[in-house]
Amino acid sequence: MDMLKVAVGEYYTKIQPCMTNKDIPVGVQASLLELAYNVGTGAACKSTMMKLANQGKYKEACRELDKWIRAGGQPIKGLQNRRADSKINLCLKGL
Repeated sequence: MDMLKVAVGEYYTKIQPCMTNKDIPVGVQASLLELAYNVGTGAACKSTMMKLANQGKYKEACRELDKWIRAGGQPIKGLQNRRADSKINLCLKGL
């Protein structure tokens, strides 16, 4: 568990400078962090999701999670399920 905490902290530290809008809700930030953990910090920082979150378009940013469902170029059901769950129960919650 300690290794996970360290990894999460490191990923957040790397994407935090990309979050230029300091009012991004916690759930959206958590979803951006999850995305960074899964696809890499560079991809998360360059993503449309990050751009929309920085513009204050939080619902639109959350909808971008639906696009990150592929591995090896193919849609993966498990990724579809995880992204849908994250979008509903984390990213959009409270918006």
